[in-house]
Amino acid sequence: MNIVIFGPPGAGKGTQSDFIVKKFKLHQLSTGQLLRNEIKHKTELGQKISSIMNSGQLVSDEIVSDIIEKFISKNEFKDRIIFDGYPRNLIQAKNLNDLLKKYHQKINLVLKLSVTLDTIKKRITGRSVCSICGKIYNEFFNPAPINAECCASKFLQKRSDDTLEIAIKRYDTYEKNIEPVINFYKDYDLLKIIKGEAPITEISNEISGILKGMKGWLYDFRQYKYARFYNHWFMARIAGINIPQNKVVSIALTYIHGIGLHSSKKICKKLEIPSSKRVNELTEEQVLKIREFIDSNHKVEGDLRREVSVNIKRLVDLACYRGSRHKKKLPVRGQRTQCNARTRKGKAIAIAGKKLTPLKK
Repeated sequence: MNIVIFGPPGAGKGTQSDFIVKKFKLHQLSTGQLLRNEIKHKTELGQKISSIMNSGQLVSDEIVSDIIEKFISKNEFKDRIIFDGYPRNLIQAKNLNDLLKKYHQKINLVLKLSVTLDTIKKRITGRSVCSICGKIYNEFFNPAPINAECCASKFLQKRSDDTLEIAIKRYDTYEKNIEPVINFYKDYDLLKIIKGEAPITEISNEISGILKGMKGWLYDFRQYKYARFYNHWFMARIAGINIPQNKVVSIALTYIHGIGLHSSKKICKKLEIPSSKRVNELTEEQVLKIREFIDSNHKVEGDLRREVSVNIKRLVDLACYRGSRHKKKLPVRGQRTQCNARTRKGKAIAIAGKKLTPLKK
């Protein structure tokens, strides 16, 4: 399940995203965090981002899309992503749609936290952070304890951008850019609007109810697991087939039409994949190697079925012995048919008067 959560700055997107991540075992995608990670690891893309940010410019949509594609392409995150505050404009929304289609995914739900400007002003201007433990408080809604060892007023700090002027400017920018995005997702009938001024627990319960009620998903209250079709969380897709993740690779590959146990063992040996390894333990690179090897060396699934169908049709058109057997739906290779061959002939149909009563002597 892929979810997008929207809301103006101070609406509580981060709080609700954390709740969804913990309770529903999703992965949070925050563009700001991804950009910081690229810079921290000093990748080629990270160095490019660093130079753009140092010059005071905004990171382009193309670079953001490249980073998001890198995140989406990982099998461990497939259909388990919550997009926190992204996309922010119509171009980004369309780019995200195309990216997800590329990896056979889609957005399943869009949540919009609706909050008035007056509430946003109070939330942002009243916000303060404890310099010792990092807890966030608000003088209007959640004041810090008076007699606490940490979190006392002398330890509370305000962010430099939590001013009234900046809050109004950010709210106006959000409202201006987000309207086309909301209309875009409305057309797909994915949008759910939630009153973001309610208490945090009420909002969390409402979101939880929406997610549990979504069709095709099973929720296990004891283990906090989500599963589509009961057992398969995500599957590696090879030759257009989703092979089960909880089986050994050599067995899982036999789910592909045209790959038997002998062939699957040869594939594992050739690609140096341990026979005891399960599909969910495969790296993205190993899955790609298997996919490419099968595509180049084996005729499977649709191609194999088409070839068999063409060969049978040719024999039938030639009206040879084998063709006549195929036409009558009888075994072709000399098997007896008087008392067996039920697999090929189908279920036996009783014929009236076939078994006659023996004559009395």
